[in-house]
Amino acid sequence: MTLKHYSASHIVAGSLRFKAVLAALLVAPIACVNDGIEPLAMNGATQVLLTDGPFPYSRVAKVELWIVSVSGSIAADTSAAGSFVTLAQPNRRFDVLALQAGATTELGSAQLSTGAMKSLRMVIDTDSSRITLKDGRVLTNRSTPGIQWQSSAGRPALNAFVHEQMLVPDAGAVIVIDFDVGQSFIPAYELNPGSSDSSFIFSPWMRAVDRARTGSITGVVKGPNGEAIADASVRLYMGNVADAENTMSTLGTGKTDASGAFRLSYVTPSSRWAPRVYMVAVDPPSASSLGRILTRNVSVQVGQVTSLGTLTLR
Repeated sequence: MTLKHYSASHIVAGSLRFKAVLAALLVAPIACVNDGIEPLAMNGATQVLLTDGPFPYSRVAKVELWIVSVSGSIAADTSAAGSFVTLAQPNRRFDVLALQAGATTELGSAQLSTGAMKSLRMVIDTDSSRITLKDGRVLTNRSTPGIQWQSSAGRPALNAFVHEQMLVPDAGAVIVIDFDVGQSFIPAYELNPGSSDSSFIFSPWMRAVDRARTGSITGVVKGPNGEAIADASVRLYMGNVADAENTMSTLGTGKTDASGAFRLSYVTPSSRWAPRVYMVAVDPPSASSLGRILTRNVSVQVGQVTSLGTLTLR
């Protein structure tokens, strides 16, 4: 399939969420694509935006990433350095926690033309990135407690996980870079439950999707007496219904707001993964005595919002 010249495509970057994943501590995600599309030529204006989803730490006030650049490639092989074309060079700090539930902010613009991007990466500056706690402490790579960037220290090129090629039609496209802070910053006490260390360990996780080929999941979490449950943890799983929950893949995380509402944005259609399905798990805040709930067989369709209605924790 050959695509023609397009105008004003947009690229957005996004959602920050949480999960403690030991297996991913030192490994950045590897791009993975499907479908054969003709190469992408550079020529027409493209905007680069940044977005964020809910971050489940009530003790964190800001997560500020210094984003150096964003680049894309027509090659699925992320090691093919020469194939990447710079899409944006904001070279400044962004408070990603200020962006919620699908909101975006522009990172920059570039010239693109027809085709499809198969790989996308973002370069950050860890020396200039920081986390601010609600008690006023600022965590960096030089503070105690601080941020342990591990092998990503410096200016790492973080490769996005690409579920499918990002098509660019004549009318343009909106590409979302979903940077999942929830899975990217692991509290040190998750690795050592007896520790009081307030540090975070960096385990980069982000994905890239064509917004026009995604949907959303919403819901409201209540308690047994109808009270809103704020700061409940929400996780999007993918797997076989009969499998144990700890064998399922976590595709995104988030939390409820003060009214108990949540929104998981930019979700790939569930039919893409058949026979595997989506499931949404909701856990109460850590100090709560309420139980958890798991909603199975969640269907997501392109351009639509799947509402789970009211989910009651007991």
